Amino acid sequence: MTETGIICEVKENQILVKPEKSSACFGCLNTECKKEGFLITAENPHNLALKAGLKVELEIPAKYKLLNQAFIAFLPPILGFLTGYLTVRTFFPFFGEGTALFMGLILLFAAACAVYRIRKIKPAESGYKVMRIINRDN
Repeated sequence: MTETGIICEVKENQILVKPEKSSACFGCLNTECKKEGFLITAENPHNLALKAGLKVELEIPAKYKLLNQAFIAFLPPILGFLTGYLTVRTFFPFFGEGTALFMGLILLFAAACAVYRIRKIKPAESGYKVMRIINRDN
């Protein structure tokens, strides 16, 4: 996946880029950008001569997005549900199906809340890399 953006700040090998239009914009419909602004942290693996104001092309591998973001977001809640459901069915068989489902749902939401809280404290690495400079204006 590629995106374009304008470099806002360069710190050693880490670059802050304001995307022109990010794929994340569709998910929140620009509500986050309007409140706080949206910046992407990117790496400079090709050691390009970057400075603030340059328009650059960013790339993030689809595999990275799938592994680092989708699995982290979906796997813990699914495992939470299975843990709750199977624990009740295995160790407390005298409780009914409804109790097992209820416990599964409780652990599903607990795991989802835990993932949310952890991501608020420690956001996922961006995985973006600056591939090329599009223009040298500015």
